[in-house]
Amino acid sequence: MWQARQILALGCRWRIGSGDNIRVMHDPWLRGSDNRWMPSPQPAGVYQLSVRDLLHENYKAWNIAKVRVLFPKDVAERILETPLVSSVSEDKVVWEDERNGCYSVKFGYKLAMRYIIGSDKYHVVGNWNGIWKAQAPHKARHLLWRLCRGCLPTRSRLFERRVECTLNCPVCDAEIEDELHIFFRCAVARDSWCAAGLSSVLHNAAYQQTNAMDRIFAVCSNESSDTVGRVAMLLWCIWHNRNDKLWNDNVQMPRQIGRYAFDAWNDWYSVNKLQSNSVSGTTEGDLVRWEKPSLDWVKCNVDVGFVSGSGRTSMGLCFRDNSGHFMAGMTHWQQSVISSVEGEA
Repeated sequence: MWQARQILALGCRWRIGSGDNIRVMHDPWLRGSDNRWMPSPQPAGVYQLSVRDLLHENYKAWNIAKVRVLFPKDVAERILETPLVSSVSEDKVVWEDERNGCYSVKFGYKLAMRYIIGSDKYHVVGNWNGIWKAQAPHKARHLLWRLCRGCLPTRSRLFERRVECTLNCPVCDAEIEDELHIFFRCAVARDSWCAAGLSSVLHNAAYQQTNAMDRIFAVCSNESSDTVGRVAMLLWCIWHNRNDKLWNDNVQMPRQIGRYAFDAWNDWYSVNKLQSNSVSGTTEGDLVRWEKPSLDWVKCNVDVGFVSGSGRTSMGLCFRDNSGHFMAGMTHWQQSVISSVEGEA
């Protein structure tokens, strides 16, 4: 638990109430996904300040002149873009990724995974978007991801992790089983590619890299999402056949593997296309329309907009009665950038 405190610190920031308890240089309180901490070094005089020292004395707003005197221009703009909500009176540590500001294990895990996978030690450069955009069932895309992350338990991978096992391919028993062999070089796999109608991809000179990961990324970068999806489905079938042989001693002929992959992808694609068409075919009756409030009630509709690069947020309000007649309205500019949820609240 104590070792995970770094992850917790990455996801937390202070919500500004009075500002008395938030140290300018020692606490995370700035907005933005890049860094919530004040950059260092800064002029010596600001290290003892609290956020309260940057506000006006009589009302809750940034003392713009003071902020611009104390900090360089880029830092001052970041401070002034941090919103101040008058209804918030208490300084409080909140979890940035949750709308309600409360920590959850789900978002803590997601942050930890972003931190771990994004680090130099674990980061793998490649066309990951091409994998997730492939037109294929999720199980097939997930197999591509596992293959490129080195997560598939081939016998060579197991041996690297000090698991005692034979190294020969369980399907052909002719060569050491690694990702390149089981999916691209095994005789059964190569014949399966041909049976699935993908021999042109298998033999393409642009896809003859020396490891399976680079081959997959090359295919993702140069082929259509449909073709990548067909390849993903075939590799899933090859891996499924390998496991069936290993654990159940069931053997399929290459033409059966390739044909099953071909038919399975076509069936999935047809159903997926049908569902996409039904979703996109929304009618005018499906659109959300304004509904009048109950008798003697007034409805207020709110919208928030942002002008990119200006550091400002615009808000508009419209009041109508239960007959739908306009009663009042207003627009307002705020010298800070806030989320649409905060603005409409």
